[in-house]
Amino acid sequence: MSYGVRARAWYRCDVSSSVSHVLRTLLAGLILAAAIVSGVGATASAQAVATNVVWVIPIEGEISPATAQFVRARIDRANREQPLALLFIVDTPGGQVGAMQRIVDDILNRSEVPTLAVVRNAFSAGALIAMSAEQLAMLPGSAIGAALPIALTPTGIQNVDEKFASAVRGEFRSVAEARGRDSRVAEAMVDQRIEIPGLSTDQELLTLTSAQAVEYDIADVEARNLQDALEQFGYGGAQIERLDPNLTERLGGWLSNPIVIALLLVIGVGGLVVEFFSPGFGIPGGVGVLALALLALTAFVATPAGIYDMLLILLGVVLLAVEALILPGFGVAGILGVGVLSFAVFRIFQEDWVFVLGYAAVFGGVVAAGLLWYLPNSRFASPFRLNTRIGRTVGDAVAEPGRYGERADLVGLEGVALTDLRPAGVARFGDDRIDVVTQGDFISTGSPIRVLRVEGNRVTVRVIEAPAVNSTPAGVDPSR
Repeated sequence: MSYGVRARAWYRCDVSSSVSHVLRTLLAGLILAAAIVSGVGATASAQAVATNVVWVIPIEGEISPATAQFVRARIDRANREQPLALLFIVDTPGGQVGAMQRIVDDILNRSEVPTLAVVRNAFSAGALIAMSAEQLAMLPGSAIGAALPIALTPTGIQNVDEKFASAVRGEFRSVAEARGRDSRVAEAMVDQRIEIPGLSTDQELLTLTSAQAVEYDIADVEARNLQDALEQFGYGGAQIERLDPNLTERLGGWLSNPIVIALLLVIGVGGLVVEFFSPGFGIPGGVGVLALALLALTAFVATPAGIYDMLLILLGVVLLAVEALILPGFGVAGILGVGVLSFAVFRIFQEDWVFVLGYAAVFGGVVAAGLLWYLPNSRFASPFRLNTRIGRTVGDAVAEPGRYGERADLVGLEGVALTDLRPAGVARFGDDRIDVVTQGDFISTGSPIRVLRVEGNRVTVRVIEAPAVNSTPAGVDPSR
């Protein structure tokens, strides 16, 4: 009943305003619908373009944390933009185990698009990275294998212990099983004791040619080139887009070398320490800040470092500054600063931390020796340097302080005691300040003195007595 009343009341309203309102509403609805349809069409078109592209990601050169960061960034982007597939071109002699493990884990578990691999040469860590892709192709003349884990130590290259070798062997077996490859052949790439009849003995590591890799179920196909590999993988009609490292990533990869990292660390800390001892903010401070900024860039771009690692570096620098400015000497703050910096380097650079700290110690010693040679005569040390010479000037020559054995001319000179002589002190003779000693008596400041003798660097003086004053009146005989 109430609905009918409201309906009749609405019907009695002004017809023209109602019609115009309805028309405006319909027009707005049409515009909105057109916009939605247009947006959906554009999105669908963009998605069609994106999904018709295979992204080519090169994994070339030595495998390092920078390589792992580069691969992860491209996989994360692929998860967002959804290309047709990711194709890794593997051409590497190997590299760090930690970086290899991150790349393999990202390909196996992080990627949300199909992963492909084309091998030019995949040795050591590169072999496991290539096998982690869903499909694997070998180019003419390519090889895969030779994955014996080794350790780089300050004394040279050494084989790892059995515990570590067993862990790496297990990773090769696990990845091969996950991708349907021959796990026994994969293990033989790591352990020379595993014999594969017709391929290797129990005294040599396994390395496969392109044909052998296909025959023994490590690779899926042999391909003449990249396009042929895509066709055999089932992506023959797809476009190819190569994603190379950008300038920042290339710079981070170059700077992540342990020698460069150690040099940046020494220059950064050393520049700030020099700046702490000099007024204002000059070249050493600017160079130090730039070096630490490059170190931070390298840590963010080329390593798995986070904000806490950067804060550790900053804390270490602050502790060293406190040691240099507030608590002179090398005490608790200095030791803590060195310890915090070492821990930060260990967290950031992981497998390379021994080399980074070793090179930093060498470079730091060289820099310290250079500073000890340069700073005493530089303008930075002028506020702390004594520029006034103490001694007697004879002609154009300056007599060095304390060398009085050659100063016979001092004997008989009269001067003034500048300090109380108890019996030693300082006296002035003309323009000279001389360390002197009395014959045992006390002479107060300001008393006139005379040099009695010079014996080596011992200058003996005595007070000059004032002349007696005759108080007898003139013309009076004192004998009366």
